[in-house]
Amino acid sequence: MKDITVEVRGRAKINLALHVIGVKADGYHVLDSIVIFTDISDSLFIKKSEENRLTFTGEFSKSLNVKKNSILQALKLFENVLTDRFSIKLEKKLPIGAGLGGGSADAAAIIRFITSHCSHPMPSPRAISKIGADVPACVLSKASRVGGIGELVRPIDISGIDLWIVLVNPRIFVSTASIFQEVIEKNNEPLEPFNHFSSSNQFIDYLERQRNDLQAITANKCPEINQVLRTIEATNGVLLTRMSGSGSTCFGLYKSQEIARKAVSYINKKSNKWWVKFSKVN
Repeated sequence: MKDITVEVRGRAKINLALHVIGVKADGYHVLDSIVIFTDISDSLFIKKSEENRLTFTGEFSKSLNVKKNSILQALKLFENVLTDRFSIKLEKKLPIGAGLGGGSADAAAIIRFITSHCSHPMPSPRAISKIGADVPACVLSKASRVGGIGELVRPIDISGIDLWIVLVNPRIFVSTASIFQEVIEKNNEPLEPFNHFSSSNQFIDYLERQRNDLQAITANKCPEINQVLRTIEATNGVLLTRMSGSGSTCFGLYKSQEIARKAVSYINKKSNKWWVKFSKVN
């Protein structure tokens, strides 16, 4: 790939349900979660270089730190076997501290790139999870049930589902660590058992019986979350409204692209300051 620029994508991860079911001796919380991925993403442009170099562009790039970036942490996983060096330009299109796993998705995109283009084996889930709890799921980048602190990833079949998702972020940064510090109930019930979702209605019915154990905590710290949720709930045809991960992004699920597009228009009229996007659920 000499002199060739390759584009890879860090796709937004959405927690459709997130249950806190325990806490480990080291203080990390044990989770049981259903995640999906969208076509909304960051873009990474990669080409060979004399040294590893990382630059940023895009709407949400101003607060990024090169020295503490997950992309360079991902490269370090291969430092003993990788002879090539890369110039990487990250176009940061996903909001930061948003419950979308953006930094993890970017690290995962680099891991997938190196294993596919440079023919190096995939690191272990344990090694990958040291970058961030969401990185193993983001490497797979498919609908999954995620357990442990994020290292246990099991793909789920949602081929029978035809849904669209609207994402709304009030442009509020939320620290995941600070939200988990506020968790009082640490041993909640896990997700209800499931094998296969054969229809959108079945999937929605299932999700309605689940929850996000972090939603009330984040909404208490950031009251605008409730305003976002109420606005999504007021859109025509919304099937489910919830917050993703530790926030601050919230979502609504819809049966068609047209209904989702109309929801986006409605939400933008209510607030032109929020970040609002929609995508197919996949």
